[in-house]
Amino acid sequence: MNRTAGPSRDRKVILARALGIALLTVLAACGDGAPPRALHIDTLSTRADMVTNGDVLVQVSLSGGLKASAVRITRNNVDVTARFKPSADGQSLRGLVDGLVEGPNTLVAAETPYGPSTSLPITNHPRTGPVFSGPKLTPFECRTVQSGLGAPLDANCSATTQTNYFYMSTAGPKPLADATGPRPSDLVTTTLLDGRTVPYIVRVESGTINRSIYRIAVIDDPKTADTWNNANWNGRVVFRFGESTGAQYNQGVSAATFGDVFSDYRSDKALKEGYAYIVSTLNVHKINPNDPLSAETVMMIKEHFIENYGIPRWMVGWGGSGGAIQQLLIAQNYPGLLDGILPEAAFPDAFGTAQAVSDCRLLNRYFMRTPGSSNALRQAFQGFTANNGAIPGANDTCAAWDVGNGDAIVANGGAGNPGCGLIDTTKIYNATTNPTGARCTLQDVNINTFGADPANGFARRPLDNVGIQYGLAALRAGKVTADQFLDLNAGVGGYDVDGNLIAAGAVGTTDALQRAYELGRIGGIGPNGLGSVPILTARAFGEVAGDIHTLYNDIQIREKLKAANGRADNHAVWVLPNPALAPLYGVSKASLDALAAQVILSELDVMQAWLDGITADPAPLTTDKVVKYKPAQATDGCWKPDGTRIDETATLNDPGVCNTFYPKGISPRMAAGGPIMDDVLKCQLKPVSMALTDDTYGSTVTFSDTQKTRLASVFANGVCDYSKPAVGRTALKGTWLRF
Repeated sequence: MNRTAGPSRDRKVILARALGIALLTVLAACGDGAPPRALHIDTLSTRADMVTNGDVLVQVSLSGGLKASAVRITRNNVDVTARFKPSADGQSLRGLVDGLVEGPNTLVAAETPYGPSTSLPITNHPRTGPVFSGPKLTPFECRTVQSGLGAPLDANCSATTQTNYFYMSTAGPKPLADATGPRPSDLVTTTLLDGRTVPYIVRVESGTINRSIYRIAVIDDPKTADTWNNANWNGRVVFRFGESTGAQYNQGVSAATFGDVFSDYRSDKALKEGYAYIVSTLNVHKINPNDPLSAETVMMIKEHFIENYGIPRWMVGWGGSGGAIQQLLIAQNYPGLLDGILPEAAFPDAFGTAQAVSDCRLLNRYFMRTPGSSNALRQAFQGFTANNGAIPGANDTCAAWDVGNGDAIVANGGAGNPGCGLIDTTKIYNATTNPTGARCTLQDVNINTFGADPANGFARRPLDNVGIQYGLAALRAGKVTADQFLDLNAGVGGYDVDGNLIAAGAVGTTDALQRAYELGRIGGIGPNGLGSVPILTARAFGEVAGDIHTLYNDIQIREKLKAANGRADNHAVWVLPNPALAPLYGVSKASLDALAAQVILSELDVMQAWLDGITADPAPLTTDKVVKYKPAQATDGCWKPDGTRIDETATLNDPGVCNTFYPKGISPRMAAGGPIMDDVLKCQLKPVSMALTDDTYGSTVTFSDTQKTRLASVFANGVCDYSKPAVGRTALKGTWLRF
């Protein structure tokens, strides 16, 4: 008799009994409440879909009594178990997995021979980027030679990684020529955060990541180990962001001698207390005002740091002006990269701030053409606190904007940003001779956000001033006459596509306006990541002498937090006197310099206490948790010139000591009737006839028939209707967006 192939009857019985026993075991385990044996894989240095440079720090977690010795781990079917070490409690394995191919990879962890298994897909990207910021900016010039890193290794401006040692002497920082030799006689010591006193020697790693020149500095004792000795690192990281705004097509220069590490008293405080301190050229807003690229660079450098130095307890951003813009937008759009932010002299974002810049250039040029314009008249239309002569010869705020930053809207860079930072001038845009050249506008270096206009190939532009009634608030208040109001609005003009001044208003592209909101180039569209990060801002008051870092921005940021996340109690505002205004207060500049340093340095102390409390609590991160650990000093306040701190809630113009000492102006758009958040890139319009009847001009303003006719001519397309949403305004698409 023929038999079909298969197990014998005896083997079937044995198998059935074995399965029965296994089933009883599982049921018993379920009845006892014991967890099943299981494995879980996590990447620790970055997201699994955003790994870079072919390696990633990985943790395999074990449960249900599973033994670490029984686990095998493979990378793309290659055994990499030897790279992992078990934790002290045996509940996990951790290791650096290298050898990842560019693109998709797979990690598998399994109990051998027949136990549970799990897998994790990993996507690896090149060290030169991009990951999520989109196509690279071109043309692009390298600056490795100027930064002391030698000739670039490739077209992506890569450089060989270097390690150098420096020490703090009695006369300041100096290179340490022989790291393991006799100590210099002028070497000083420092006291770390934990109270230990150690030699003030700093290890600086220099290299390139994502086409950015980075420096990682941390206190070290090269005599105690062949490689970096982390015994003196306090486990915390300060990432410094650079200031200003400029659309440049180059890598940026990092000072060759000390690598921008010993830059000021901020870096000195961080380093001597044991913080790791990181700087990066593409995180300087003067070089790179593209916040997704800035965020991507932070992410890639942070991944490199974790894989080579260790997992930080937390990382905080620190820096002012354009550096504040980067921190706020990174925390909003890429939550988790920065655990806390210290945005000094803050602006909420680049493109909202560009409204004040562009308006100021128009207004300043109008007043330059109008002899005899007083400071009071300028202030009525500009909104900013008037220049009171505190610094003789200083520009007012709008003039300062025009001179210092107005060129970010000019296609060839203008006087303030000549040639987009390019050495090779043949690459620069010229409407006649080089129409496809590099354009130096803010929107052109953010073309991955706005897309190209098919009509000309230029980036779509969100800049618009159609219907803006400059000086409307002053007209209603009787500070300017109807004729002054009409004269200015008839002559203020706008910009053509190349940023040249023209008689007509600037018109924003509808697609660009919508993308600015939905893709996160404007702050305050929520909910977003800013709701669960500690924010401590500090600002020196100098508006009366033309300082562009105006106080109303702090109120804007707060209102945007409320609008996006329903609350703003994770935000504190500090205001202090500007040392440049010492004569105004009748005190010495030296005393105000000392006060400023004291307040600025205390920012890090307060943030350290705040973040230490948050990270010590294993509960999930929420705004409630952030506020729970908010230190007493992390509240609104100002410092009088004599050094007295006044605890007082920051407001735009409510009565109080702080607003008396440091009065806040408003932006030109707010002075034109716009909202306090100043986030209307393009307003919806209403006919002039409606504005004349719906109290737009108030009960005290009377236009003659001739003036009404002129009003209708000046605003032929209508005037802004701020009771309606901004044109193109839409919800934020989400966080961690790809371009």
